[in-house]
Amino acid sequence: MAHKFVVGLFQSKGIAEDAINRLKYEGVAPGYISELVLHETAPPPPTVQMEIEALSVDPLILGNVRESYAPFIHNGETAIFVRAHSEEEVDLAIGTIRQYSPIKIKVVTPTDGQPLDLDIL
Repeated sequence: MAHKFVVGLFQSKGIAEDAINRLKYEGVAPGYISELVLHETAPPPPTVQMEIEALSVDPLILGNVRESYAPFIHNGETAIFVRAHSEEEVDLAIGTIRQYSPIKIKVVTPTDGQPLDLDIL
């Protein structure tokens, strides 16, 4: 069987990372898994600006709140790609990805020299 890709689209990077960790636990080689953040986190809305400013004067928080903590907050749509070489590997990837409530799952078969047809993205 030619290799296939199982593509899962998730609402956030955190959920996608949970699915990736589970795929690795289930035995999928890390080299067969990749992730792509499709939409980076938007800047904070003006309604939370006062709360962020209030954190800046908190004695327990050191430094600039946005610079210190923003890299740890990810909330963009994220796709993961799992390469599979057999129908059992495809089924394993689909079953594992489904446990994390993806927006959509698609199985694609690449053809030589052609881009993947990823209409889910």
